[in-house]
Amino acid sequence: MENVKKQFDEVSKKYDSQRQYLIPCYQDFYTACYPLVRKLSGAKRLLDIGAGTGLFSYFIYQINPNLHYTLVDLSPEMLRVAKERFNGLDNFQYEELDFSASNLPGKYDIIISALAIHHLEDKEKEQLYYAVYEALNPGGVFINADQVLGRTLGFDHYYRTNWRETVLVSGLEEDAIQKAFERVKLDKFATLESQLQILEDAGFTDVDCIYKNLNFVVFGGSKGLLSY
Repeated sequence: MENVKKQFDEVSKKYDSQRQYLIPCYQDFYTACYPLVRKLSGAKRLLDIGAGTGLFSYFIYQINPNLHYTLVDLSPEMLRVAKERFNGLDNFQYEELDFSASNLPGKYDIIISALAIHHLEDKEKEQLYYAVYEALNPGGVFINADQVLGRTLGFDHYYRTNWRETVLVSGLEEDAIQKAFERVKLDKFATLESQLQILEDAGFTDVDCIYKNLNFVVFGGSKGLLSY
């Protein structure tokens, strides 16, 4: 994870401004979970794994500012940007943490992650999903907004090619595009199906994908049956 840390330290100041160029479905990607989060009216504590600049937490904060937010990331520079974003808010705390090798701190009602878990090897993903289950309170929900491997080689090639072509004409500066293409080389995508299966194996009860646009997905599970 050291190479990941280095590259994200370097891009920390520009990370948020580049998201809308690098995620073609940006708005839907970060808000697809809103109906689910709104239903979790009793939730009090949220953990953001690989929080980076706090962008996903920022979106959740728009609909639930009363949660206590814990943001963990292995990049101190990314967390520094997150601290600036939420400056003055006393319901945010931050921890520098390599979530691929460390225990998750505390117990939570909601655990989220965005564009972070795909940096882990498959075995590390599995270990993390089990740890997420243990860190959730009964009735808690895990939401992962991430990129996945195509189900077949043909679709995976299509997803990757489409993304590159879209980014090239997005209006993002050439230098930023090339650095993004370099960061992609560190990605270790897994299929959506395999990750849903791991969640079930870990003990999650209701498991599903709630949003998909090519290889950008939002999926997760609940610790106990969802009851609405």
